[in-house]
Amino acid sequence: MKQILVLASIALFLFTGCTSTTMQSSWKAPGATYNKEQFKKVMVVALFKDETSRRIAEDKIAAKNDAFHASYMTLGPDQQNMDEAAFTAFVKKEGYDGVLTLHLIDVEKSTSYVPGTYQGGYYGWYGMNYGGFYSPGYYTEDNNYIIETNVFSVSQNKLLWSGVTSTLNPVDMNKTIDEVWDAVIARMKREGFIIPTK
Repeated sequence: MKQILVLASIALFLFTGCTSTTMQSSWKAPGATYNKEQFKKVMVVALFKDETSRRIAEDKIAAKNDAFHASYMTLGPDQQNMDEAAFTAFVKKEGYDGVLTLHLIDVEKSTSYVPGTYQGGYYGWYGMNYGGFYSPGYYTEDNNYIIETNVFSVSQNKLLWSGVTSTLNPVDMNKTIDEVWDAVIARMKREGFIIPTK
């Protein structure tokens, strides 16, 4: 019984205290940096399939910086199918300095086997025949959500920073966006894209 309680405590700690998002890769344009003077108004675009997820993600990111604005507040049905030239002209007209995109590029599925466990010491195998001491193994399916985050400069009309994160088995959109954002910001600071304020 004590062993079960210990395992349950560890599982609860892992579920509530650890992040399931990791940074996979990133790229920064040579000499590129992010500063408040350069990016006074930034459009946040979440390229997700369903509208609800898009709005949740954009609102979550927009709430993190006064310069950020959710795209769904500006882009109506008529603007959502614009080509690159038309979109660039649109954001310039609306006074945007930058565009930040989050794009769900893939969901990688994998299956893993969790082996059975025995209670007790080396003699735990004995419970196989007499019940109550053996927990059989099982298969689990994992889903890795791969999200690409990009920062574009409108005035320079080019990509300044790009990063790819992987989130294992996300269960809550708000928590996942927070994790992705934290991983992205940490990498941006490490690479010198964001200069820490003194």
